[in-house]
Amino acid sequence: MNRLRALIWIYLGLLIFEGAFRKWIVPSLDTPLLIIRDPLVMWIYFEALKNRLSFNNAFFMPNLVLAVATASLSLIVGSGNVLVTVYGLRTDYLQIPLIFLIPQILNRDDVIAMGRFLLYMSIPFAVLVVIQFRSPPDSWLNRGAMATHYGTVRPSGTFSFVAGLASFFSLASAFLFLGYVQARTYKIWLLAPVTFAILIASACSGSRLCLVSIGMVAVIAILCVITRGKGGVGIMVAAVLIALAIPVLSSMPVFQEGSEQLEQRFQDAGAIEGDTQGFIGRFLNTMLGPLLFLGDAPIFGNGLGLGTNAAAGMLLGHREFIGPEDEWGRLIFECGPIFGLLLCLFRMALTVAVAKRAFEAFRRDNILPMLIFAACGLLVLTGQWGVPTILGFAIFGAGLTLAACVEPSEEEEEECDDEEDHDHAESESDRSTAADTAV
Repeated sequence: MNRLRALIWIYLGLLIFEGAFRKWIVPSLDTPLLIIRDPLVMWIYFEALKNRLSFNNAFFMPNLVLAVATASLSLIVGSGNVLVTVYGLRTDYLQIPLIFLIPQILNRDDVIAMGRFLLYMSIPFAVLVVIQFRSPPDSWLNRGAMATHYGTVRPSGTFSFVAGLASFFSLASAFLFLGYVQARTYKIWLLAPVTFAILIASACSGSRLCLVSIGMVAVIAILCVITRGKGGVGIMVAAVLIALAIPVLSSMPVFQEGSEQLEQRFQDAGAIEGDTQGFIGRFLNTMLGPLLFLGDAPIFGNGLGLGTNAAAGMLLGHREFIGPEDEWGRLIFECGPIFGLLLCLFRMALTVAVAKRAFEAFRRDNILPMLIFAACGLLVLTGQWGVPTILGFAIFGAGLTLAACVEPSEEEEEECDDEEDHDHAESESDRSTAADTAV
């Protein structure tokens, strides 16, 4: 089990730093590095089989059947391109079993330890975001970043695009609020600078998604405090720190400039979308819009994987969206109205199953799964899985949500205290059961 834990940690490391390799260290390997986590996932599956972990859950067979059916149709009546079809398989299906293996490998204490790592990483990430924001668009630090008409960029940190940065800070904020709501989980000397870091990174990100994602986690944290009747002091401490941080940060030119640009982005988008209602409408349209055009796609689709940027790179020599940019639209474009709709329903069921397990843990006074789900739930439901980083945060976040529901057994706590290496077969059985009850 120690090897499996190590492999999960490596997955997290690759998720965070994969973009740095693609942009800065070995840019010539940009395309192969898109799938750098896939061999690791296969290794995890191999080790899981050796350790007799369970793959048996309500989603395994539907996932397998959909994979075989859509891949076969893609080769027979779709694009007929083997490489594109294989890329579609790894995008839509390969990593889903990992969601249910993670809670058999990790428990709540392991998740808290990963959260501590994310909190530590938030500080240098915020520094990097500020430097990228201040650097010219053609700087090597901003390779691949989206330029703005202000002469700046939307910083992406170590990721290839700002969506990865938004997903990272959203997940980190889940553990930040856990630290405030549940005292002694993390030290205040860590929470305070991370709060400053996330505030300044959000302002300089130029990303509405980043701010809204963190805001969703904050709202869930407050709702958890209100419904539990506990943790109010921690939220007040967080509010005081934020109130103290804003005047300090506002005196910094970089924060002022970033905030002004972000505010302008909200105003510009609001003029087009109609403020909050338009923003919500835009999100709903990503789900409901494709359903209005079910008849426009071939009955069995254009081919699995064809709607991803990687497929465009294989076929056209450059990356673009061949089909719809929205995720559900991509699924219907690739797999047709029948199997595309089944895939949308599959993603809905997966999201509901993870949410149900998180809510059950919340009723047992464990708020961590709810906070993590707030950070990753929409990525599971409508996230663009054709983008490897978003796929990674969706899968990893859902797996952490389930793992956070698993309380460490007494045997594991004794093992940690005494540093003994024992085989806890009964404990692993309990973890398997915990994963299965998610569905």
